[in-house]
Amino acid sequence: MTATTIDLAHGSAPVFEQNQPVSLGKQAANRAVSPQEQKLRKAAAEFESILLSSFWKSMKESFGDSEESSDPAHDTLDDWGIQAMTTAMGKAGGLGIGKLILKHLEPALAHATAVKNETTR
Repeated sequence: MTATTIDLAHGSAPVFEQNQPVSLGKQAANRAVSPQEQKLRKAAAEFESILLSSFWKSMKESFGDSEESSDPAHDTLDDWGIQAMTTAMGKAGGLGIGKLILKHLEPALAHATAVKNETTR
């Protein structure tokens, strides 16, 4: 995985390339993954990334802004930095929330696919 480091106001964070595959489960390494399963994996990773972003923003607000900036782009750049960090965290496995979602939904997807295949025969 290729990473570039960006410098944020309070440190630096790696930003991974956006075209890296999302790997939230070990099953995909052993078999072909259906388009529906790929969508599910991507949605789980994006959900975790959004949740982490929300947590990060709430945490940042709880500490308050020690340096008030008059630059109108300051908040936008902060948001981009948070988004980049949470996306990278999500792609690296995050907190495991995406894996829990997949653990619950992959069997349901497999069942729905099997039922669909049986009815089309």
